[in-house]
Amino acid sequence: MATTDESWTFICLIIGFFIFEEVTLIYFDLRYRTFSKELHAHHLISFIGYFLTALLGVNHYVAISLFLLEASTPFSCVCWCLLKLKLEHTFIWKANQWILIYIFHVRTLIELWCWYICYQNWTSMKQYSHLVYIVSLFVGLTSSTFWLTPYWTYKKTKQFFNPVDWNAESKRTKKNVA
Repeated sequence: MATTDESWTFICLIIGFFIFEEVTLIYFDLRYRTFSKELHAHHLISFIGYFLTALLGVNHYVAISLFLLEASTPFSCVCWCLLKLKLEHTFIWKANQWILIYIFHVRTLIELWCWYICYQNWTSMKQYSHLVYIVSLFVGLTSSTFWLTPYWTYKKTKQFFNPVDWNAESKRTKKNVA
């Protein structure tokens, strides 16, 4: 439950990171006429969680541990850029995809670790954390563990064998149906 000056700084940087990510996602959604409900949900849930962490000054350890899930972000960005540059059949793209798939499996381990930490510290969490924070934490952790990480792991594994931008692909499919 302890906080430090460094953890406060990092939590504030994380809030800025999610604001930047969401603004960038909105821009690219408008630019390429795509929409990823999973990414928007992820950014909204994360922003609310980190905002509550800062506002209430609680559970910096769990919040910072969960930020490790964002280790997939640079590799997802490289994947997207290489797809847009039509370089999806190169060695660098395949290597990046392997790393990305591996990181999504590591995300599962991090999520399980956070569940374990919450379980081990449940008494302290109930005593020192606000109910709104606990609900937000478990909504975020549940959605990530049981929806987002499995979904993205599946999609990135599928994308390794069929290298397409699935947002653009779903847009083309909708056009063909209409």
